[in-house]
Amino acid sequence: MRSYARLVCCIAVLMVILGQHLVLADKDPEQLMLPTGTMTITAPPDADREPQLSPVVFDHSLHFAYSCKDCHHTWDAAGPVQSCAAAGCHENLWAKPPGTTPLGKKQVKSLAGAYHQVCRDCHRQEEKNQKAAGRKRIYTGPIACEGCHPEPHAEPVNELEMLPVPLGTLTIEAPEGVYPERAAVDFPHGVHFDYACQLCHHEWYGEYEVQGCATEGCHDQLEPDPSTRDIKDPANVYYYLAAYHNTCLPCHRDLQKERTSFEKAGITDEENLPAAGPVNCVECH
Repeated sequence: MRSYARLVCCIAVLMVILGQHLVLADKDPEQLMLPTGTMTITAPPDADREPQLSPVVFDHSLHFAYSCKDCHHTWDAAGPVQSCAAAGCHENLWAKPPGTTPLGKKQVKSLAGAYHQVCRDCHRQEEKNQKAAGRKRIYTGPIACEGCHPEPHAEPVNELEMLPVPLGTLTIEAPEGVYPERAAVDFPHGVHFDYACQLCHHEWYGEYEVQGCATEGCHDQLEPDPSTRDIKDPANVYYYLAAYHNTCLPCHRDLQKERTSFEKAGITDEENLPAAGPVNCVECH
């Protein structure tokens, strides 16, 4: 119990990210600047008590394997991401005493609770998932205090590079040199921030700007393999059409199945139904 109290009451005061935004909107409203690299989460300058544990060195890029909204859960994918401690969010460093929240007003989790619930609980869940999958070596983030707050204190690290990310709708056209048989695809990039970047950009780790799928060295095969036109055949793994269709369509079909199961269960309110992407040719083209 004492160790838990120490965790909740002494650690979270450290955890306010330097600066006001994690993701900054660029002058172009259809673009934001994404911080990649490592940042240090440290105590706010006006903290009402001295931090007892070390600041947290946080590798932001390492978390691009997860959806942005796993952490930034109120972000609308259309503007800047606010600091977790911004007004109206987790602005109370500590939980309010019981009975102090006015009746009818939603009690927002304290900053201490928010960080620990998001970070530590996710690390624990990752451990459970990997054990259940039978993995012998477990790869997850720290769970114990000293895993995030080492002694002696780690030196602050802020090695960030800002990379532009498009927010709105992109037009996906056939690569140069290919005569398209169908219309270009209007792709709502911002809608897909519910999913991890690496679900589509599977070779990207935040070290450079995301390249087009048909960039040289990626899916740059402009024609199917002479032996088969089957886009599911391994011979066509670098065929650009196979890459798009094998990424988009299976995901959309799974979402459509999920949506159908909700409707069969009597859930028809659009707000409560999962979104489903197009699965027919003419819906994309």
